[in-house]
Amino acid sequence: MPSALPEPYVAAAVQRAPAWGDLQAGLALAIDAIEEAAREGASLIVLPEAWLPGYPYWCTEQRPNRAVRDLFRNLTENGVEIPGPEIAALGQAAKRANATVVIGVTERAGGTLYNTLCYFGPDGALLGSHRKLVPTLSERTVWGMGDGSDLDACDTPAGRLSGLICYEHFMAPARYALAGLGVQAHASVWPGYPSLHANIDAATRMLAVENACAVVVAREVMSADRLPPGTPFAEHPRMWEMNGGSAVIAPGGKYLAGPVYDDETIVYAEIDPADLVEAKRWVDGVGHYSRPDVFRLHWDRSPRPPVVPE
Repeated sequence: MPSALPEPYVAAAVQRAPAWGDLQAGLALAIDAIEEAAREGASLIVLPEAWLPGYPYWCTEQRPNRAVRDLFRNLTENGVEIPGPEIAALGQAAKRANATVVIGVTERAGGTLYNTLCYFGPDGALLGSHRKLVPTLSERTVWGMGDGSDLDACDTPAGRLSGLICYEHFMAPARYALAGLGVQAHASVWPGYPSLHANIDAATRMLAVENACAVVVAREVMSADRLPPGTPFAEHPRMWEMNGGSAVIAPGGKYLAGPVYDDETIVYAEIDPADLVEAKRWVDGVGHYSRPDVFRLHWDRSPRPPVVPE
């Protein structure tokens, strides 16, 4: 942990429905949310998983093939390129807000899509991006896998900031790797599935305990009536019923705000980094509460491109 702790700050978890399948409309909503959160005093703003252009809840279905093909094509056409104009616009929004912003996107790189988390500093710079290491279950029909090269922590006014995407929170080595980077705040992004509420409560509060850091949990609300007309599977409303669950958690695992359900809102709480000291007193997973003579993590941080010219 750096010797000087950050000053207390307000964190915001954006719990809004995306403009599903429409990148430009979604970008406008993201910028509106960032500006609103900044007006309320937030200097760390987190938006949900794959929020641009919307989480592919349809990936659980593979029939009829034409419907899935059309939805995948839409997702590809509305994917975010890094760098690209949408990334530049988000950076400018972060700069105007004088805030650190974290947002989940579907990244398009060549012919492959990735579930990616993007970090922007209050100066508008893209601090980094992280591709989900293992898409979960049927997500593997949509997104490719990342590697160990972009799992990192960024230096921000809120301190060392990390993030994980959805079920990455259940990858114990990933959590421990972030602990080794001295994280002080963590962006935890998920879809809005009601079936995940208990798991998310367990995973996010435990990370706040074992990594002794604040956690901002961003989830979305969604429903079939928010879909564009003619969207395949819109006639299956249960597929799209998502009720959020966003929250802000103090170092050590106490809820500061939320979790909030069934409401399209922004969740705010003040985080006092001084609480990091007490949390570390109990558990410093890579310090006094470690046993490197018994357990050690070997982390391959090298990029894994499929083609390596000699």
